[in-house]
Amino acid sequence: MRIKPVWGSPSLLINEKYLVIADLHLGFEENLRKKGIYIPDQSENMMVEVVDIAKRCDVRKLIVLGDLKERIGSHKRTEERINRAFSLWLQFFDRILVIKGNHDGLMERMVPREVEVIGSQGTVIEGIGLFHGHSWPSEEVLSSKYLIMAHLHPAVVIGEADLREYIRVFVFSRVKLKDGREKKRAIIMPAFNKFLGNALLNKEEVPKKYRGPIFSRGAIDLRNSDIFTLDGFYLGRLSDL
Repeated sequence: MRIKPVWGSPSLLINEKYLVIADLHLGFEENLRKKGIYIPDQSENMMVEVVDIAKRCDVRKLIVLGDLKERIGSHKRTEERINRAFSLWLQFFDRILVIKGNHDGLMERMVPREVEVIGSQGTVIEGIGLFHGHSWPSEEVLSSKYLIMAHLHPAVVIGEADLREYIRVFVFSRVKLKDGREKKRAIIMPAFNKFLGNALLNKEEVPKKYRGPIFSRGAIDLRNSDIFTLDGFYLGRLSDL
């Protein structure tokens, strides 16, 4: 099995067959407007970017690893965005799976029947366990040697004072379960949506809103994780940043 980041984008490939993305939060702009922040709707840009990445990588299967949408429940404009996304993606992808995140309530009602919606405990694809991260994964997922999760929106801060830069990152870590099983390799995905808030891993503890049970139970060895930028530059161990 092979897991490979698509350098230059917040996405992964599984065995050169599946493109994996996470945390698009379609419709997030509406929440920003309530705070007095106005930006153009980014939904179309993200939808098209997903297809562009898949074309470059020559893959026809898509996994959305949670939080496709921002609004937790149903909403007319949210459903319109979901419909536009799948209308575009189903023209290109042969298979689409959505693994539910904490924002994906009622997702089953919103997607075309061709789209597979999987519960928050995740699933195993090509021998790799995938789950969003806000819920404890299934035993089948935890039995996998390799895990991929999201939810954290990982980023780091580089520089000081006025020269600081906030960078989305891939986190290569290990999961240690208390039942004595060997450590499992884990990758934490960056958010696909570049406008979202992030957990600044080298400046603060993981905020509560990004912590799932796998963090709360101390299963992730975050400080000894390897940190890579979206362009593939190795920044080092998190403990050194």
